[in-house]
Amino acid sequence: MIILKYYRIALLMGRKVSAGLLLTGLIAMSCSKATKANSGDQPPADTLQNKPALSGRLVYHSYSCYECNDSRIMLYDFATNTNTVLSAQWRISNPMNAHFSPDGKKIVFMGVDAETDQWDIFIWEIGDTAQPVNLTKALTKSRNEDPKFSADGASVIFKSKGKLMRMDTLGNIIAQYIVAQQEASMPYFADHDQYILYAAETNDISSIYSYNIADKNVKTVFAAPGIYAYYPIAINDSSFIFTRWYSFANHHDQLYMGYLNARTPVALPFNEPSGDYSDACPVDPEYILLSSTRSGSKGGYDMYIADIRTGAIWSMDLYNAAVNTKNNELGACYHE
Repeated sequence: MIILKYYRIALLMGRKVSAGLLLTGLIAMSCSKATKANSGDQPPADTLQNKPALSGRLVYHSYSCYECNDSRIMLYDFATNTNTVLSAQWRISNPMNAHFSPDGKKIVFMGVDAETDQWDIFIWEIGDTAQPVNLTKALTKSRNEDPKFSADGASVIFKSKGKLMRMDTLGNIIAQYIVAQQEASMPYFADHDQYILYAAETNDISSIYSYNIADKNVKTVFAAPGIYAYYPIAINDSSFIFTRWYSFANHHDQLYMGYLNARTPVALPFNEPSGDYSDACPVDPEYILLSSTRSGSKGGYDMYIADIRTGAIWSMDLYNAAVNTKNNELGACYHE
């Protein structure tokens, strides 16, 4: 998490940064790669010549510090190499955590509405000159956060007052999912919307759970004594990526591959125990976008693309020098 600890403060308050895109395909990981990453060895060096060729769009947010309330939502287009401030004319404070609809035409995000003066969920058609629509305006005296589209694009799952809620794209509440934990956060649909992945705290330690929508069964898919884990993002029908502490004593965030059947997670090979790695977003079965404070970053968190098989990692500076700044770039979501 952020070196200045604002991200940790936000996390403990129940405010997490989230983003991601459901993808299909199997991703193979090896124990030998995970062991190497945990030993502190450097992953392969990135170069301009071997960077992945991408043609989609990246939406993310950038802020100087969490408590500064100056977040902006950005859109980077790999095909045209343009970086745009989407939220410049919006009458919404601190917009963040945007997520593409499956067709890439819309985003949902969270921000503070000037009228309600609370965290709300908004939807916006990319390129529209109209203001984003507040989907949770009727949920008064709430903190409405962490929105993610369903795989069919017909609904949005989100957190409201620590509860898991689902609404259609007009803002009509269609389901509330009851779990034992008092504070459930960062919900994400998995396996064709059959499950909901989420993070929740018990005794100040967060673990990862799956909720079976059909039978309402909750399964612990990752928990370890004294290890904080959060931000699960589904990548195929059986796997997800999440963030967890390196160890009980070392609280640097690391990215892991987790499994819906609760088999032992595998550390991704680019992790370094001296840096923070979080906010993973799948690009395809080989590559992910992520945010990290690794050596060489311009500010707190910079954005990178990483190969989850080899551990090679490339700064977004190699694509466009305006993406990473002295601020924190977080909450990536990619759409091809």
